[in-house]
Amino acid sequence: MTFEQFKSHIQSHLSISPVFRKKLATQILDLDRPAWLDDESFDIDQHLFHTSLKGELHEHDKKQVINQFFSRALNHHRPLWEIMYMESENKPDEFFVLLKFHHAAVDGMSAEHILAGLLSPKSAPQAELTDDWKPEHQDLPSTVYEIGSKHIQNAYRSPLKVYGLAKRLSHSIFSSQALRMLDKEQRPPHFFTAPETPFNQAISKKHFFASAHLPLYKVKEIRKAYTGSTINDVVLAICSGALRKNLETSNELPEESLVAMIPVSKREKDEQGSPKSSGGNLISPMLISLATDLDSPSSRLGMIHQNALRAKEFNYKVAVERIMKHLPSWSSSLTMKAYTRLRLANILKPVFNLIITNVPGPKVPLFLNGAELKSLEGVAPIVDNMALTAVVTSYVDTLTISLTSCESIADKVSFLASNFNEALDELYQELVPERPEAPSPQQAA
Repeated sequence: MTFEQFKSHIQSHLSISPVFRKKLATQILDLDRPAWLDDESFDIDQHLFHTSLKGELHEHDKKQVINQFFSRALNHHRPLWEIMYMESENKPDEFFVLLKFHHAAVDGMSAEHILAGLLSPKSAPQAELTDDWKPEHQDLPSTVYEIGSKHIQNAYRSPLKVYGLAKRLSHSIFSSQALRMLDKEQRPPHFFTAPETPFNQAISKKHFFASAHLPLYKVKEIRKAYTGSTINDVVLAICSGALRKNLETSNELPEESLVAMIPVSKREKDEQGSPKSSGGNLISPMLISLATDLDSPSSRLGMIHQNALRAKEFNYKVAVERIMKHLPSWSSSLTMKAYTRLRLANILKPVFNLIITNVPGPKVPLFLNGAELKSLEGVAPIVDNMALTAVVTSYVDTLTISLTSCESIADKVSFLASNFNEALDELYQELVPERPEAPSPQQAA
């Protein structure tokens, strides 16, 4: 597939998501939430990039392009996405596609929806989609008076909003305190209580990426062997084992367990049971202790399973995202700016140690206009004092754990990527005494 063919395919599939042609417009003095508006001057050439590497496509060259692409900030005056098409002159039948979306524009589920729209389970070239899009002009309030009038009108139309917020807040506080009264071992962790690790530091502008590819059948066998556990429990146990091994090797393992933030999708589902996707980010943060203070792999899995159950209950009762929705729009922005500018990351304990997001992927091979997708990896944002995220995706018979970090701890993150298969094998050997042979790709699907 040539770049021009690729560009034509993307151009004809822009209608699969409104994200492709909407830009984020800020309100005057940040007095109201930003609004998504149609980009009336949309130009696809400002979002598609082409790189052709001469000679052999070495792993080092590929990583250099990837690091540069994802380290470059998006232009906030345009729709918040870019795509890079990367090829090698020596391998005309092979190419790489890098997709970058701002986290305000997509979350894991909406990104999966976009991929499903661009790809197909059929190997035949895909038909072009009908696209009758025309930008709609929309004016935002231009004065403080207009924004104030809008808020007064909304309050007048919904007089029970304040009461509803107070009710939700009091219920959340009561539920939170009730769960906090449990024993320390039973209650879920809360923000700013995670132990210090080398992964919790100020981030640099240059990002670093590493990944590990694991046989999916082993993960499924472990889930079957440990009654009641889920695939997500097993994934977290693998991450826990890898982190423990990594920090133990350098004598940096804290006595307290590491804490992971797990994004939970809050999207409504359609009639087929699939999450609806209109773009944007609809997640709620859930904190889980990874039991890195336990030596036995199976004990870590058991503790993580219990921790996940308690965290889900806490997440449901407290519902942070519902409270945030009703708070003044400037409050979260002001809080984050203060956290960064006052360098509170150097004073406070980590909010949590890392983000682990698990998005189930396709069970069958997919094709992009006839070209077969061979592997799928993910990237996620990092922030000060939380310089590590892990994106877990599955594709056919492979589970991939993709790490995003910064260049200052590249060696440590590379070593961490090598720890995942070892952590999986330890768990597998302990829990699956009769080890079946690896299934064929057709059986795995």
